[in-house]
Amino acid sequence: MLYVSLNYSEQRDYRQYMRNFIQDLSLYAKGTKPNFIIIPQNGHELLTLRSEKNGTPSAEYLNAIDGVGREDLFYGYNNDNMATPETVRNDIISYLNIAENNDIEVLVTDYCSTQSLIDNSYIQNNARDYISFAADHRDLDNIPEYPPNPYNLNNFNITVLKNAKNFLYLINPNSFSDKDIFLNALKQTNYDTFIIDLFYNDIELTTTEIESLKIKANGGSRLVISYLSIGEAEDYRYYWQQNWKITPPSWLGDENPN
Repeated sequence: MLYVSLNYSEQRDYRQYMRNFIQDLSLYAKGTKPNFIIIPQNGHELLTLRSEKNGTPSAEYLNAIDGVGREDLFYGYNNDNMATPETVRNDIISYLNIAENNDIEVLVTDYCSTQSLIDNSYIQNNARDYISFAADHRDLDNIPEYPPNPYNLNNFNITVLKNAKNFLYLINPNSFSDKDIFLNALKQTNYDTFIIDLFYNDIELTTTEIESLKIKANGGSRLVISYLSIGEAEDYRYYWQQNWKITPPSWLGDENPN
């Protein structure tokens, strides 16, 4: 367990702080809409109480979430198109299996662009019952041309996360010249689930536009899930105020050096 000393008398368990934060978000969201979907990304160590891969699962945290996202499981941990080191991969899988064993869906994003690696990524994840997406752009700004159809293509109505067989992760729409082109490109696909941003650049998507994305090109229904960063504030977001660079609010920390 990692503790950071604040002073001589106080120690904080920051992993539990993050668990509490996500649990509070879930309680609020599901209290408003019972079928609201919560999928934390990375942070797989939160799944056990002492953040040990063979440790006791955190029941309260598991009850608060519907899925866990994980990047770089098979490709991309050190570099795109590079296999994740086996020891790192197996350590992460130990945690992800805790999620699977507790009916929490696992969504994996690998970063690879050659056809053989993309195929291998889907095969490896499918063998473990993980839902996966092989991203050929690290910026998550495109709909990959390969494979031409989503892995495990189907025309089922996807109304809950556990029924999804594939997903598209596209949170940076800058490669699309306007919002209509962006939305139409999404509509023409057969992915079971979209993970997208609420905004096309600085333009908020409307309820009608979001609803229009919930039908696959083949007629089946799909889930549309919004990406939200709960760890960083970004200066290109709608909420950013330019004076924060000089006089930041008390809750805003230093800029991420990476």
